[in-house]
Amino acid sequence: MSKDWIIWAVTLWTVVFMMAGQAIATCLLGAGLLGIMLWMGPGVLNGIVGGDTFYTASSYTLSIIPLYLLMAQLLLKGGVIVDLFRVGHRIAGYRRFPLGVATLITGGLLGAVSGSGTASAAALATLAGPELQRVGYTRSFSVALAAISGSLSVIIPPSLLIMIYGSLTEVPIGHLFIGSIGPAMLCMAVYVGCLYFLGEVETGAVDGLGTAEPEDPARLRRSFSAFVFVVVLMTVVFGGIYGGVVTVGEAGALGAFAAFVGMIAMRRVGAADIAAALIDSVKVSAMILMLLIAAQIFSRFMSFSRLPTELLHFADPLIASPTALILVLMAGLFLAGMVLEEVTIIVLTIPIIIPMVEAAGVDRIWFGVLACFVISLGLLTPPVGLVAFTAATAARTPVGPVFRPCMTFSAVSAAVVVAAMMLFPGIATWLPSHLN
Repeated sequence: MSKDWIIWAVTLWTVVFMMAGQAIATCLLGAGLLGIMLWMGPGVLNGIVGGDTFYTASSYTLSIIPLYLLMAQLLLKGGVIVDLFRVGHRIAGYRRFPLGVATLITGGLLGAVSGSGTASAAALATLAGPELQRVGYTRSFSVALAAISGSLSVIIPPSLLIMIYGSLTEVPIGHLFIGSIGPAMLCMAVYVGCLYFLGEVETGAVDGLGTAEPEDPARLRRSFSAFVFVVVLMTVVFGGIYGGVVTVGEAGALGAFAAFVGMIAMRRVGAADIAAALIDSVKVSAMILMLLIAAQIFSRFMSFSRLPTELLHFADPLIASPTALILVLMAGLFLAGMVLEEVTIIVLTIPIIIPMVEAAGVDRIWFGVLACFVISLGLLTPPVGLVAFTAATAARTPVGPVFRPCMTFSAVSAAVVVAAMMLFPGIATWLPSHLN
C-alpha cells in the first residue's frame, strides 16, 4: 500500500469511529496502531507500543494530575460550591450588578477548586441562576452568566487542560499555572465589564428592591469558614509554587492532604465521601492516562509518516509571520472548541501544531495559556457549546437563548484578551520568568 493511501486509511479510521461515538482514546489508539502496522509492519508493534506505553505511564508529570483531582474531589464532596456562592451572595447584598460580579468570582474560585468547566457551570446554573433572576436579570441571561463563570475553570489553575498541555509538550506545569493567572484575571475583568454594559434585565425590574432571605447564623458561619479555608488553601498551594517553596507536584500533594484534613476537621465528609472522592479521582486519572497513551502512539505514527514535517513545509509562509500563524491556529482551536470537548481538542491538535509553534520561535508557555483560553471561549458557542449546553440542561432552560449572551461575552473577551496577549506577551510570561 502506498504511503498516501496509508495516511488516508488512518484518517478515515479516525473520522468514522469518532462519528460512530467511540471514545477519543479508542479512536486514536486504533488509528495509531493501524498506521504503524501498515507503515512499518506488524513486527515493530511490540517494541514501539510497549515502550511508548511505559514511557507515557511512568512520566513524573502525570503523577501531578491525580493529586489535584483528589484535592478537587474532596472539596466538592465537602459541599464548598454552595458555601462559595452563599458567601459571595451575602457580600454582594441584594443588588443586581454586585451579585453578577459575585457569580463570576465564584466561578473563578470554582475553577481553582474543581478544574472542570462543565461541573462548575452546572452547579452555578442551579445555585446562582434563581438568585440572579430574583434581582432582575432575565432567565436566559442568568443561566448564560453561570456558564460564562464556569468556563473560567478551563484557564484558572489547577486547570486540567493546562496540565494535559504540559504533559504533551513537556512544558513545566508550574510555569503554566503561574502564567495563566494574568490572562485569567484579565478575562474575568472583561466579563465584569460586559456584565455592566450588556447585562439583560427584565422589563420593569428595579435594582435593590427586596431583601435577601434570612439565613441561619450557624450555617452562615459554616459557609464563611469553608470560604476562608478554600482561599487560604489556594493561596498556600500557588503561593508556594511561585515562591519556590514547593514544586508543583509537592503543592498538589500538600493541597490534597490539606483538603483531606480540612474537610474531616470541619465534619464535611465521611468515609463514604472520601471513598467516592478517591474513586472519582482514579476514574478521571485513568481516562486521562489512556488518552495520553493513545495520543503518544498516534504521534509515533505521525512521526513515521513525516506528516508534521510536510505540514511545516506547507505552513512556511505562516511560520515566517508568527502573528499570522498564531491568528490562524487560534481560529482553528476556537472552531474546534465549538464542536469538541476541550481535552479532545488538546490531545488531537497539540502533537500536530506544536512543531509549527516551535519553528516560528513562539514561547510555548505563552502559546499554551492562549490556546487554553481560546478553547474555553469555544465551549460557550454553538453548535455544541458544551459548557453553555450543560448549564442550560441543569437549569432546565432552552439552550438557544442562553447561547446569545454567551457568544457576545466570548467575542468581546476574545478580541480584548487575544489582542492584549499578542501586544503584551508579558501578561503570560512575566510571572513564570520570575518563578524561583
